[in-house]
Amino acid sequence: MKSLNELYSKTVDFITKNDNFLVIAHDRPDGDTIGSALAVYLFLKKLKKNVTIVCKSPVPQVFSFLKASDEIKTDFLFGDFHNIILIDNGDLKRTGFDERLKEYHRLGKPILNIDHHPQNDIWKLAKINLVIQAVSSTAEIVFSLLSKMNYSKIDSHIATSILSGVFTDTGGFQHATTSAETLKLAATLMSLGGKLKEISKNLSGQKSYLLLKLWGVVLKRLRINQKYQIVTSIITQSDINDIGCSEEDLAGVVNLINSVSDAKAAMLLYETKDGSIKGSLRTEEDDIDVSVLASLLGGGGHKKAAGFSLEGKLVRKDGKIDIE
Repeated sequence: MKSLNELYSKTVDFITKNDNFLVIAHDRPDGDTIGSALAVYLFLKKLKKNVTIVCKSPVPQVFSFLKASDEIKTDFLFGDFHNIILIDNGDLKRTGFDERLKEYHRLGKPILNIDHHPQNDIWKLAKINLVIQAVSSTAEIVFSLLSKMNYSKIDSHIATSILSGVFTDTGGFQHATTSAETLKLAATLMSLGGKLKEISKNLSGQKSYLLLKLWGVVLKRLRINQKYQIVTSIITQSDINDIGCSEEDLAGVVNLINSVSDAKAAMLLYETKDGSIKGSLRTEEDDIDVSVLASLLGGGGHKKAAGFSLEGKLVRKDGKIDIE
């Protein structure tokens, strides 16, 4: 087992000695993967590296205030790149490019995995796994890495991207994962030009008309299981189409229902365009591990934030929505 310093040293060496990078943010992106990936992308450009950034899903509009968010592509050709950097991808399927990454590995090309999720199937493919589970977000790891490479190149745009990742994965510094070190990092990023007010305004302060309509449907369907103290809600693809929003607008909705005071955990089920059902799980309780439930359903994640995917669809039966 390599020490953390050895891992950072090996990662720095890998980036500085190579070129022609593809940075991959995970499918159905959140603020941590987008902020962290953009920070790496912008930093590599300042190092004069050839670099492209990609995400399988369209980037949610709320992240449009981040520098270069409009440069994120949704597809690519592997032959165009010599090195791949995966950012905050909890497992291979979450990348959205799992089969192509397996082929890339078979060709003997290197993959760098930067993440804070538990060990998963990406580890077998990656040449380097810079993974630290104890931190609040992948953004924290990215800041440490970039600092070791060239602190002076962390400008206001990069600092804002990293701070966005920390902000979203800590629930605006409200989740239990927020440590004293996390707050010190936030202060450092602000001193480097990170725009906390702009981040809060875009990610917490302003809600679109369509998003609030979506929230209305989610809240109307709230159910609580008193025995297990878990609150649930359901969104169908028909709901998304009727409202005129997108699946990307569901990012963070599970945190909304997790705020119910007499529940210890929350689960949001939603139907995707490809005919599957996604489940998002959250808790703030120290004695509950939602990743256990997620793993039983073929998914995974953290102790307090996890997810899974099931084949099927949501249908109405006797006025209720059920899984078929």
